[in-house]
Amino acid sequence: TFSAPSSSKMLATLLLSTLLSVDAYIMPACAPRATPHATRAPGSVVMDETILERALEGTLEEEGAENVFMSELGWATYLDQNADSSYNMNERPSMASDNYFTADIFSNPLEVLSSWSSSLLKVVKDPLAVAFPTISNDPTGARSYPKGANEVSARTIKPKEKDFDPSKRITGIPGYNIFGAPGSKMFGED
Repeated sequence: TFSAPSSSKMLATLLLSTLLSVDAYIMPACAPRATPHATRAPGSVVMDETILERALEGTLEEEGAENVFMSELGWATYLDQNADSSYNMNERPSMASDNYFTADIFSNPLEVLSSWSSSLLKVVKDPLAVAFPTISNDPTGARSYPKGANEVSARTIKPKEKDFDPSKRITGIPGYNIFGAPGSKMFGED
């Protein structure tokens, strides 16, 4: 006959199974542990107030004139005057159709609106030239490479030189595969 286990046996079994499964909840010795300096909060983020100090002193423009590379307008003007070139696919400041130095967010709202509307008119007049500016196909000549440079020599990362000598290449392979690459087998070969 079957008899129900006593409550003390059930409690002992439960306690034993708990003690045996506790091992699964303990971190192994090989696991990485947090060190005191790794759990420290990072230092507070601080701002360099130099730009604000210079703006309040009124010397911000003087610093920009000394260090032309600190602003895109300064760099574009420098390249226009010293290298006869444009910057960042924009027109040269001396030849720009929109006067290059357009209204910004701090300008009179009417100036901002008129600048915006004139740029929209330029887009309507020739949308492809505005969407895809190029130096070589620029009809105005306002975009240009530096003096004595062409597209390749004006690049920072230049492409490697390619030798198109046919004696150094595999030629005469018939056909193309479905990806458009030349076939790798001659006729009659397996």
